[in-house]
Amino acid sequence: MILAAICIPATLFLLWVLSGYLPTRNIHMPLYTIIEKKPDYEIRQYESFIVAETKQPGRQSESMSRGFNELFRYISGDNVSQSKIKMTAPVLRSSEEEGRKIPMTAPVLKQGREESGTIAFVMPPGSILDELPRPKSPAVTLRIVPRHKVAVFTFSGYATDEAITEKTARLLNALQRDGMPARSAPRIALYNPPWTPPFMRRNEVMVEVD
Repeated sequence: MILAAICIPATLFLLWVLSGYLPTRNIHMPLYTIIEKKPDYEIRQYESFIVAETKQPGRQSESMSRGFNELFRYISGDNVSQSKIKMTAPVLRSSEEEGRKIPMTAPVLKQGREESGTIAFVMPPGSILDELPRPKSPAVTLRIVPRHKVAVFTFSGYATDEAITEKTARLLNALQRDGMPARSAPRIALYNPPWTPPFMRRNEVMVEVD
């Protein structure tokens, strides 16, 4: 009985860990180079990549759930050629202010959480825009993201609205401290399936910088 009481929870825990590890073991991600590491964040240079994206209203968690489902249908065959596309990482969420120059102040956080945001799946490496299957849903569009530089704050655990707000504030405060102007509103990058244990999760807040 004692052995069973030990083995069963241990087995379940191992299965939980494996269920979070295996789906992301060989998953593709956009190419980037780490330019500089700071105490609170790092600077990365991303090469150009293609995303399938959809705009959804609501708070972080609400818009992320709706957007994920919309995009997952697209890569699962809900497109004109009924082609399946490999899942990659991360899933990206950005606010409506993405791409604009912004002041690093509290209202930016409110805009990112309360207004509509864009959720994006990164297309597999080597994808060509004209050769990707056209989405059936008018809510899904394909776009090339040009080469760009970002400041990145990485954290583990669950990416709740509260956690995202806190980590975003830490990154913006660190950039302000270092005199590094932000060129975009913050965007969130999520790398793991929803069932992944919190200690194995990789989440990031990204802000484009000069």
